[in-house]
This record gives sequence, C-alpha cells and structure tokens, in this order.
Amino acid sequence: MYRIAIDRNRPDFRVFIDLLYGADRNVDTEGDSNPVSSRTWRYLHIADRESDDPHVEIAALTDESNIFEVRSESQKLEELAALYLFMCCGAAISTFSSALQPEHIGALKAKYTVELKRAEAAIWHRSSNENPYPNVA
Repeated sequence: MYRIAIDRNRPDFRVFIDLLYGADRNVDTEGDSNPVSSRTWRYLHIADRESDDPHVEIAALTDESNIFEVRSESQKLEELAALYLFMCCGAAISTFSSALQPEHIGALKAKYTVELKRAEAAIWHRSSNENPYPNVA
C-alpha cells in the first residue's frame, strides 16, 4: 500500500488505464469521476477484463482528506499507479509509515519508463468538460 499526499488536481482517470494496461484496454472501472473527465475524483477502482491481474484501487482516506491510498495485490500495478499519481499531483509519497526518498522514486521511474511514456502519450490529458472524449471526431 502506498499513500500519496495530493496538492493538485488528478489526471483524467482514464490515463491510469493507459498507464497500467495500454490504450483501448477492456477494463471495468468504478469511481466518482463526474463528469467523466473530472480532475477532482476521489475514488477509482480498475479491474482488467483481459487478464487475471488483480484490481487497482485509488481512494482518498476521507471525504475531506488530501491523502490518497493506492492498493493492489500486484506490486507492479500498485507501484505504477502510486508513482504516477505522485508524479501528476503529489507532494509526498510513502509506504506504510516510511516516506520514499528521491533515489527510490528515481529507481521506480527508471523501472517503469515504458509505462510512464504510455501514460504521458494518453489522449485523456486533452479531455475537458467541454470535450470529454477527445478521440471521437
């Protein structure tokens, strides 16, 4: 489990699908992203339909908390989701009670270069309330 202190708006939740599995992946999602392109969601659950990979859950500790927990039975998926959330909108990241140091964060970035590039290229960064589906002409 990771904890991330959030100090900015989150990315469109669909970026996490691209990050974890790739674009156009068949997944189940649950959450409170309303509208779909919201940058203020506080709960996200993603489960891949194309594999037996465990689900990923990202959730604020309480309704008013800026602390989010990332959980998955997959170490890779948990690390990826937590790292990306921290990179996009986090002020601090920790495991249990220990803050991650810059060298550990750098090692995770190096470990997941491919996945982070995939997320960076996600079309969902261009979504907005006015254009929630930027891939549809």
